[in-house]
Amino acid sequence: MVENFRSQALEANLVETRHEEIEIPAKHQWFIDLSAECWGMHKRTIEFIKEYNHKFVNYDYILENLHNICLTDLWFYLTIPESEEALFFLTGIFEELFQARLDPKQKERLIIILFKFIDKLLKVGEPTPKVIKRILALIAKGMEEHEEIYVRNGGYFKTYLGRVAAIPEFRDEVINLTRIILLKGVEYWENTARAEEWFASKKNLFKKDYEEKIRLIGQDFFKYLTEQIKKSATWEEIVSNFFFNDIANHFRQFSDEFELPLEKIHYLFYVMHLPGMKQMENHLLYDINRLLKDALNSLTPEEIYWFIDEMLNLFKEFKDEHTGTILECMFTLGKEIARTNNPELISYFCKHLISIGFIYPGKQQITSDWQVKVNPNHVKNIRIWLELIESSPQNFRELLAALNVNLKLGGIFIADTDLFQRDKTKLLNSDISAVYKQIKELARLFPVYFQEIGAEGKLRDVTTAIDELGHRKDLLIHFVRKQIHSESNNTHISLVRNVASFWYNGELEPLKSVLPPDVLAGIDTSSPNFVDVHRLMVAVCQHFGVDALGLLALPEQKIIEFIEGYPFENEREKKRLAYLIQINNLLLEKYSLETTDLLGLLSKSRFCSPEQIANLKEQLAANDHRRALKTIYGIMAKLKEIILDPRESVAQEDIYYKRHIAIGIPSMYGQYREPKFEALGLMYRLEKVASRLMENILADFKLDYITAKTLKSIYEVLILFKTGLALDGMENQNFNSNLEMFRYCLTSPSFTLGQFINIFEFMALDIKEIINEYFIRFYDDALSIIVPQLFDDSQETLLKKSETFYREVLSSAFLIQILDNFIAYAINSLRKIMSTYSEKQINNMMTYDPDLTVSAFDTTTEEMDNRVFLGAKAYYLKKLISHNFPVPPGFVLTTEVFRHKDTVLEHMSMNLEFEELLVKHLAKIEGASQLEFGNPQRPLLLSVRSGTAISLPGAMSTLLNVGLNDEIVESLARKPENAWMAWDSYRRLIQSWGMAKGIRRAVFNNLMDEAKKKYGIVKKADFTAEQMKELVAQYKEVLADYKVSLEQNPFSQLKQAIFMVLDSWNTERAKAYRDHLQIAEEWGTAVIIQKMVMGNRSNKSGSGVVFTHNPKLNKPGINLYGDFTLCSQGEDIVAGLVHTLPISESQRQEDYPESSISLQTAFPKIYNRLKELASKLIYELGFNNQEIEFTFESENPEDLYILQTREQIITPKKDKVQFFSTPLEEMKLLGRGIGTGDKCLSGMVCFDMQDLLRFRLEYPEEKFILIRPDTVPDDIAKIFLCDGLITSRGGVTSHSSVTATKLGKTCILNCKDLIVNDNLKQCTINGVVLKPGDIISIDGKAGNIFLGKYPIQST
Repeated sequence: MVENFRSQALEANLVETRHEEIEIPAKHQWFIDLSAECWGMHKRTIEFIKEYNHKFVNYDYILENLHNICLTDLWFYLTIPESEEALFFLTGIFEELFQARLDPKQKERLIIILFKFIDKLLKVGEPTPKVIKRILALIAKGMEEHEEIYVRNGGYFKTYLGRVAAIPEFRDEVINLTRIILLKGVEYWENTARAEEWFASKKNLFKKDYEEKIRLIGQDFFKYLTEQIKKSATWEEIVSNFFFNDIANHFRQFSDEFELPLEKIHYLFYVMHLPGMKQMENHLLYDINRLLKDALNSLTPEEIYWFIDEMLNLFKEFKDEHTGTILECMFTLGKEIARTNNPELISYFCKHLISIGFIYPGKQQITSDWQVKVNPNHVKNIRIWLELIESSPQNFRELLAALNVNLKLGGIFIADTDLFQRDKTKLLNSDISAVYKQIKELARLFPVYFQEIGAEGKLRDVTTAIDELGHRKDLLIHFVRKQIHSESNNTHISLVRNVASFWYNGELEPLKSVLPPDVLAGIDTSSPNFVDVHRLMVAVCQHFGVDALGLLALPEQKIIEFIEGYPFENEREKKRLAYLIQINNLLLEKYSLETTDLLGLLSKSRFCSPEQIANLKEQLAANDHRRALKTIYGIMAKLKEIILDPRESVAQEDIYYKRHIAIGIPSMYGQYREPKFEALGLMYRLEKVASRLMENILADFKLDYITAKTLKSIYEVLILFKTGLALDGMENQNFNSNLEMFRYCLTSPSFTLGQFINIFEFMALDIKEIINEYFIRFYDDALSIIVPQLFDDSQETLLKKSETFYREVLSSAFLIQILDNFIAYAINSLRKIMSTYSEKQINNMMTYDPDLTVSAFDTTTEEMDNRVFLGAKAYYLKKLISHNFPVPPGFVLTTEVFRHKDTVLEHMSMNLEFEELLVKHLAKIEGASQLEFGNPQRPLLLSVRSGTAISLPGAMSTLLNVGLNDEIVESLARKPENAWMAWDSYRRLIQSWGMAKGIRRAVFNNLMDEAKKKYGIVKKADFTAEQMKELVAQYKEVLADYKVSLEQNPFSQLKQAIFMVLDSWNTERAKAYRDHLQIAEEWGTAVIIQKMVMGNRSNKSGSGVVFTHNPKLNKPGINLYGDFTLCSQGEDIVAGLVHTLPISESQRQEDYPESSISLQTAFPKIYNRLKELASKLIYELGFNNQEIEFTFESENPEDLYILQTREQIITPKKDKVQFFSTPLEEMKLLGRGIGTGDKCLSGMVCFDMQDLLRFRLEYPEEKFILIRPDTVPDDIAKIFLCDGLITSRGGVTSHSSVTATKLGKTCILNCKDLIVNDNLKQCTINGVVLKPGDIISIDGKAGNIFLGKYPIQST
C-alpha cells in the first residue's frame, strides 16, 4: 500500500518544491507506522522518510536524522515484536546510502554512524546474530569500496567493535577485519611518509645530523609495526597496536626530537604535507605557532625574509581549511616582525600577508531558528589585522590600507554582541597620529559608534510596542523585533526598509533574502496585519509624493504629525506605521553616523560646554552657516585632541549577557563608555553636519560674476576648508602657500582676474596632490593585490573596481570632494567671465562689494558708516537715529552702487542680487511702518533722495511718493480725507519723473498756472481733489507727449527712481556745481530711501527748513529761523517753489510783516519740539548750529519727522557794513522781500544764462542781478555766474538761496510783488517793467529793491 504525504522540507532550497506529492514505499510506511504511538519519534520518522524519498533529497539532513533514529530511538526498536525486521530495515538504509552519491565527508559520517549503531545495539539490547552478521558484512564491503576512509578512521574498530569481538561467534571475523585495517594503515603511512628521503633532501637546514633519529619514523618503524600486528592473536593484542591516528600522533610528537625551534618548524612543515596528517593539521599549526617567536629570534635579518616567504606560503596553503588557526599564526608572526621595528621588513611582511587574502563575511543567512550566520572568522581576521596595525600604525600603513580596501570591497559584518567598541578603544590608544586620516577612514567602516549595546532604551521600547500592537501575531514584525533585540547589527536598517517597502507595494521578493523560510511562508497579504497598514502607507506616501523609502527620508516629526491627524479608521495601524518610522530613524542614528537631533546629541556628550551648544543653537536658527561651522570646528578640534591624547583611555563597561528565551539566541545588553571612542563617533557625526553647513555656504555663491566681496568670501571659505582638512588630518604646504598668495592679492585692486584664475588653477593641482597623497598612492598597491583576489585579474576589472573604490572613499571623506568641486566650479566660472565681458567691465565687477551697498538706518555698519559711503545727509541721519531722533525708517544705497551702477544693471545676476537687497530692506521699512509697498489698501510710499559726501544742495534729483501708480492712487483717493493728498502726491511723482527724464519744469508750471487761472485759485492747496485729479491727467499727457512712461509696477518704479537719482550726478546742473567748486566727479552719490512723511495731508500739516541760528542776529544760543509752508512736501521749501512762512514770531515781524502766522504761533507744539531737538543736538550732542529739514503730518509733535540735518553756514560778520549813500527818500523803491547778507549791490538785470554770458562779455566791469520766479535747482549754474539774485517765491532756506549765500551772493527772496514772464524775458514789480540790461540796486540787509544805480559806502 502507498500513501500520499505533503513534503514539509525545512531547508530554503526546497521551498519551491514543498507542496509536491511524494510517494512513500510500503516498506517505508510500515516503518513509519511502528512508532505511531510515540508522537515525537513518529514525527521525526515521518520527516526522515519523506525527505529520504524526496527527489531533491538533502543528505546532510538524512544523516543527522539517521543518527537520531539509530542511536536515540534505538531502545524503542529493540523492544517491539518487529525488532529484527526494523533493524534489518535500518541496515538496509545504510546499504542504500553507501551506494548513494555522497561526498567523502558524508560517507565518513555514515561510517561513524554505522560503527556507533552496532555498538549501541549490543550495549542496550540483544540483537539477533543475523543483524550483527549483516552489519559486519556491510563494514567488510565498505572496507573494499572505501578503503581510505576506513583506514583513516581505523580507530573506530578499536572504539566500537569491542562488544562484537566479545561474542565468540564473531570474534575471529572482527579481529581479522581489524588486523586488515591496521596493516592497511601502516602500509598507507609507509608509502606516504618517506621520512628518510625527506631528511636527506633538507639536511642542510638542520644544525645536527638527525639520521639515526629519523629511523624512528622511517622504514624500520613501519617494519616493526607490521610485525607486531601480524603477531597479535587476541582482541586485546590486536587493539594494542598503532592505529592510523596513533601513527599520526607519533609523527606529531617526534618534533620534540629536534633541538632548535627552527628545526622543529622545518620538520612540522614536512609533517603538515603528509596526507595521513590531514586530521591533525590544526594541531600542527598550533605547534608551529608556539615556535614562531623563538624561531624568528634565532634568524639573521636576511634569513627573516626567507622565513616570511616559507611561513606565509604554508599559511596560504592551509588557510581555507584551518582559517582560525592560520589567522593566529599570522598574528604571532606579524607581532614578532613588528618588534623588529624595521620598516622594510614590516612592509615585506605586509605585502605577503595581504597576498594571502582576507576572510569576508560571506552571504548573510538567517537560519530556521532565526540566527544570523556569517563567516565566524571574518571578525577574527579584522581583529588580528587591527592588532598588528596597533603595534605600529605608521609601519603597518600597507596593512591599514589593505584592511580598508578589503572591508569596502568585500563587505563587513559586526554584531553588537561582538562588542567591537573594545577593539576601537585599543586602536585609538595606539600611536595613530602619523596616519590619523587613514585610521579615521578605516574606523568609519565599523558600525559600532553607539554606547547602548543591544536593543536598549527607546529602540527596545518602540520595537516591543509595535509587536505588542499586533499581539505578536504579525510574524514579520515579530521577526523584526526579535532580530533587533537579540541579533543587533547594522543590517537591520535594510530589514526595516524592506518591511516599509512591503507595506507600500506588497512585493515579497525583496524580503526573501532577509527572512527565514518559516517567516516568509507565514506572510499573508490578505491578512488584517497587511491590508489596512498597506492602505495607510499608500495614502501617506501619496500625500508627500514619495514612495516608502522616500517617506523614511522625510523628517520624522512631520510624518508622525500627519499620520496622527489623518482620518483613518484603524488607529492601531496608524500607531504601527508611526512606530516603524521611529524604528528606522533610531537604527539610522545608532548605526549610520547620521543624527536627527544634533543639539540633543551634543547635550548628552561629555565634550561640549552649555555655552557652545547655546551659541550653535542660535547660529543654526539664524541660518548663520559660517559661524555655526566655526563653532562645530571648535568642538571637532577638542575631539581630535582627545582622540590623539597619548595617554591610555580606559573604558567603563556595564555589559551583561543573556539567552533570549523565546528563540534561544544569545544576546547582550548594556553600556560602553570611553572618551576616545565616543569622541571619534561624535567627530564622524559632526563631519556630516559640517559638510552640510559647507554645502549651504557654497550654495550662496554666485560665480557668474566676480566682485571684491566674492573674492573675499572665497578666501574666507577656503580658510574654512583648510581648517576642516587639517582637522581631518590632511595638510598640503603648496595649498597653504597658494592660499596665502590669494590673501595678498586681495590687498590690492591691481590684481587681474587672470591672476586669480591662475591661483585657483594652482590650488586645483594642490587638491589633486592631496587626493594622490592621502588616497590614490595610499591605496593603489592594496587594490592591485585585492581586486584580483575578489574578482578577476584583468586590467579592466582592476581599473573599474579601483575607480569605484576611490569614488566611494572620496565621497565619504570630509570636505575634499566638496573643495575639489568648488575650485573646479570657480575656475570654469571665472574663465567664462573672462570670455564674456570686457576688461573694463571685469575690473568694475572685481572692485564691487555687495556687502558695502546697503546700510540700514537702524543698524550699525562700521565699514559703511562714513560720509564717503553714505554721503553727508545719510551719515548724519544715522547719527540722529542712534540718538532716538524722529527720522522716518529707511536705508541707504551707498556710493558703492554708484561706482558700479552700469555693471550692476547690465549683469543679470548682479542685478538680481541688487533687487534681493532692495526687497530685504524694504521689508524692514514695511515692518516698522505696518504698511506694504505696492499694496493698494495700505501702501507704503517712499522718498528717493541723493546723498553726496560733499554737499551739493539742490544739484541732484529727488523723487517723492515712489510706489504710487494708477491703481494705488485710486484706492487711496476713495477715502475723502486722503483724496487731495493722494492726487497731489501722484502729481508730484509724475512731475519729478518727467523732469528726471528731461522734461523742463516750465512745462508743468504752465499747466499749474493755467489750472489756477481756470479755477480762480491762487495757491495749489485750494484745488479740490477732483481738480487735482484733472491736473494729474494733464501731467500724464505731458509724459505721453514726450514719450516718457511712468512705471506702474511699484518695485520696478522704485528701481528706476534709484537709477534716476544716480544718473542725476551727471546732469548739467550737478556738473556745473562740481566744476565751480572743483569737486571731483569720482565721489558719486548715495541714494537714501525712506518712508514718505505726508506733509501735504491737510492744512494742519506741512514742511520746512529751520536754522538753529538766526543769521540776522548777532547773539549766541539757539534762535530758530527759517521757512515752512502748509500742505506741502519737503522739496517745496528746499526747491524754492512756494511762498514761505516764517518759523519764529520775531522773524515774521521782521521779514514777513504781511503774514499773519508763524510756526511758533500757529503750531506751537511743533515749534517747541523743534526747539527741543535743536537743543539736544547742540547742547547735549555737541553739534554745531544746524540747518534742519522737517515735515509734520499734524499738530501733534509725535507726527514731526526730521528729514535732514547739515551744518548751518554762518557768514562771518564783516567789520564794515555796506549801505547806499543816497538818502532812501531820493531812491526809487520798486519792492521788497527777504534779504540775505549784509551787502548792497547795483547791477544789470538778467533772466537766463544767455543774458549772463552775453552781458559778461559786453560789460565785464558790471555786476549782474539774476531775476527768477523761484530758486529751483535748475538755476544753480546761473547763480554761479550772477552777483545778486531776486526771486518771487522761496525762502532763505531753499537750496538755491543757501548756495547763493554760501557763494557770497546778495539775495532778495520771496518778493511777492514780483511777476516774472520767462517767455517775454521781462518782469514787473509793482507795475514797473524790467528788461534785460536794466539797472537796479538791491539791499541784502533790508531786503529792498531799487530802480537805478546808487553809490555804495562801507562803515
